[in-house]
Amino acid sequence: MTLPTRVAVALVAVMTTVVPAACGGDAGGDLRATLTDDGCSYEGDDAPAAGKFTVDVENQTTYYGAFALAAIAEGSTIDDLEPFLEEARQQFQRSGTLPDPPSFYEQVVRAGVDAGATGSLPADLPAGTYALMCFVDDLPTWRVYVAGKLDVTE
Repeated sequence: MTLPTRVAVALVAVMTTVVPAACGGDAGGDLRATLTDDGCSYEGDDAPAAGKFTVDVENQTTYYGAFALAAIAEGSTIDDLEPFLEEARQQFQRSGTLPDPPSFYEQVVRAGVDAGATGSLPADLPAGTYALMCFVDDLPTWRVYVAGKLDVTE
């Protein structure tokens, strides 16, 4: 199993692929995430309506990358991800393994994007708080970023 797959699985408890159905319109084109060698950024509406929408994604690195939306359980925030990500980076450097994902995080949709390419991250989400995550397959290191928070509204 490759690291991106292990990361997906580990962050799959930090990332389980489940796309819940909901009503809403497609907000495609006004949501954008960009992955660079220095990190990941998000531009667009931070409170899209529940239902279908698309995040346009661009991988400006020379490595395979991935973008994901992850549900954040009520009572937690995306700021709670940073300590986990730091712990995961340290553990990966020491042992090449990742810790179990936090219980408050569940990946709901993920899309891979080749180096230097663009793509889309289609979502169909109910109201809630979501973290927009970016992953870089640049072994032997492990890089994952929190690009932003989306408060999906009714």
